Amino acid sequence: MVITEENVLAAPCGIYCGECLAYKAKDNPELVEYLAARGLKSEKLPCPGCRKGQGDCPALGSDCETYACVDRRGIDFCHECPVFPCTMLNPAADRANVLPHNIKVYNLCFIKEQGLAKWLENAPVIQKKYFQGKMVIGKGPQLE
Repeated sequence: MVITEENVLAAPCGIYCGECLAYKAKDNPELVEYLAARGLKSEKLPCPGCRKGQGDCPALGSDCETYACVDRRGIDFCHECPVFPCTMLNPAADRANVLPHNIKVYNLCFIKEQGLAKWLENAPVIQKKYFQGKMVIGKGPQLE
């Protein structure tokens, strides 16, 4: 896959960097102050996205091991790996209400089956359903 300006915010792990507050700080200087007050290093803000930043994630405070793994394997997305899904993609309840990491496997499967362009069209809504949706058994998260 060719990484372009249109798809560069699609992280190898299935996160959409374009919805991250650290990335959105590029258009809102007040977000830099807000995030710095919560422990992110202001000199790393705004974040350019993990591909442009080569895995140096301000939210982690260090280099992303998942990014390094994908880079080392010479693939673009985790779903291309022969050991997908691996333990680095295992969801956890810890901070699930504030971090979108539990939707990575869903996103990667979406990209694999329906393509990156279609996922990029839907990524903001997918993330909105994750954070704001109400779970309806048998229907999944619904936006009111």
